[in-house]
Amino acid sequence: MKTVRLSQSLKHDIRRAAEDKFKSANPYKSYPQDGMQLFIDEGFQQKIDATMQHFKSVWGYDMPTETCKDLAISSVVTREDSDGDECDYDKSYTLSLPDVPVPSILVRYGDTMRVKVDRDNPTFLACVEVEMFNDNLTSKKNAYIRNLREVLDRFSTLNQLMKAAPYVKDLVPQDRLQKMHEKDDRTGRRREQAEIAENELSELREVLLEDALLGEDL
Repeated sequence: MKTVRLSQSLKHDIRRAAEDKFKSANPYKSYPQDGMQLFIDEGFQQKIDATMQHFKSVWGYDMPTETCKDLAISSVVTREDSDGDECDYDKSYTLSLPDVPVPSILVRYGDTMRVKVDRDNPTFLACVEVEMFNDNLTSKKNAYIRNLREVLDRFSTLNQLMKAAPYVKDLVPQDRLQKMHEKDDRTGRRREQAEIAENELSELREVLLEDALLGEDL
């Protein structure tokens, strides 16, 4: 079995594979995507129609509109700050919409309609829950990878690591495992090197021997 050095590159490959395994076993939650249902539930279409009718009755022409593909909802959440005090923060989440014409005053950044909702809006609360779950999962993943990094730094060779934790083989690139399991024929290499020296350095050996004999005669 050959000795394979646990290089920084190999450690990186192991950590990346470990992170992929963690993500597969601990998937992130998906945010709600049905912005149209919220659009309907909140009566946004009726509000838009009323706003556009009023605008035209006052100004005499149609209100400028934009076609939106996203709906950004915002509200306030209460969380503890670093000192343990409760503070209110503005939060915003983006949902998908089918192409919907809305007044330009409600549109920012191209094709996103932006509205405020109550903090107890079910869709908003669902988004908050998803964010908190995913943030917690990210913290766990970072701690998991950090711990793995510290453990890997305690080993200098892949052989040592595999002996201590053989289950880690699922994270090791196959070519590195194959390299480790190759026969380490050091005796054969030493014999080959000796033959090279014997054939290629024979003249040097004779010179050194002659010099040694001459030295004895003096």
